[in-house]
Amino acid sequence: MKYTVMFHEFAQRSIQQFIGMYGPPRTVIEIGCFEGHTTFGLTELMVQSNPNYKHYAIDPYDMSDDLPLDVLNEAGQLFMSNLEEFEYKDNVEFIHDTSWNGLLKLLHRGVKADLIYIDGDHRAETVLEDLVLSFHLIDVGGVILCDDSVSWKHQDKDKRFNLQSSPKLAVDNFIQCNWDKVEVLTLNNGYQTAFRKIK
Repeated sequence: MKYTVMFHEFAQRSIQQFIGMYGPPRTVIEIGCFEGHTTFGLTELMVQSNPNYKHYAIDPYDMSDDLPLDVLNEAGQLFMSNLEEFEYKDNVEFIHDTSWNGLLKLLHRGVKADLIYIDGDHRAETVLEDLVLSFHLIDVGGVILCDDSVSWKHQDKDKRFNLQSSPKLAVDNFIQCNWDKVEVLTLNNGYQTAFRKIK
């Protein structure tokens, strides 16, 4: 396995916290995989206690507000290379598509998840779409974890402030719209937001 960037430190801590609170997830959906560090690290951990663990990884590798296309292409190639040599690759299903299409495919298949990790397109409009579809896919009692969703601040490549490129706008509004259906969880980091579906 090869990685050039380790993005998942905060996600790892958050997921370990959820496992301690609710037990290990049986099915995870991950939106935005990059090179697969979270995908393969979490799968390897979960398979030890549950050989039937399933991990759905969704990424189109075709656009980003923050990363150039060549970086995305290299990340996608590295993900596929890592997947090919991964010992537990049968537990991972890669969906090479946008999160909208990928989540709809899983919905139509009747997939239900215990944990959904949203770390894809950071534009508020896309994050809101991801949240709406994910809420239909998450089981009652399951957790949705959203990356980079604590700060309202976001600067584009020209250093201009852009509120609509912050996931926080979508996450806060989604939680408010579903306040009676979620339990907001306190995390031990300042980068992510998580909530549990209670009904």
